[in-house]
Amino acid sequence: MLEVSKLYDATSYLLKYSVVIFDLDDTLYSEKEYIKSGYAEIARNFKQIDDMENKLWNAFKDEKPAINYVLEQEGLFSNDALNFCLNIYRNHIPQISLYPDAEKMLASLKKQGISLGMITDGRPEGQRAKIKALGIEHFFDKIIVTDELGGIEFRKPNTIAFEKMQKHFNVLYEAMVYLGDNPKKDFIAPKLLGMNSIYFKNPDGLYSNN
Repeated sequence: MLEVSKLYDATSYLLKYSVVIFDLDDTLYSEKEYIKSGYAEIARNFKQIDDMENKLWNAFKDEKPAINYVLEQEGLFSNDALNFCLNIYRNHIPQISLYPDAEKMLASLKKQGISLGMITDGRPEGQRAKIKALGIEHFFDKIIVTDELGGIEFRKPNTIAFEKMQKHFNVLYEAMVYLGDNPKKDFIAPKLLGMNSIYFKNPDGLYSNN
């Protein structure tokens, strides 16, 4: 498995394959940017707490369950308040952007005639909103949000999404490569199936210390 700390450095390696499958979060854009976007939207709609956006972000950086923690610290926790905030976070229109290297890479691979796919875990409404906000649908021949296959049990490292990709593109697993950032789950299924992988050791990522 190749390891890179700059995404575009993998481009020449990827050209050896017929199909390149990408992860989404912290691979093509910064998940921290999405989290900040969600907290900003909560703050705009939950007016009872001053400086809520920064309080949520600081709680997140301290590895606390940010929404619960801030509501409890402010004496405003209730199931209704929690669900209100969670609903805003999960359904907001995210203010996010592609990593510059990611846009260059996708355009270069597409220009070279490489088929592109995406396998991403998470709530469908959130993942689909991210993809739409990034404006990247046109790069990909197939996108699988694993929860849409039937629930969280289909998330990585489950092999089913990769198997569906192989059937869709009708190539050998050896002709496919997966690029992701999370060593705890991203590379298990590709290895089991005989695919190659690239580990993007993202210095900005949530899993960069794994």
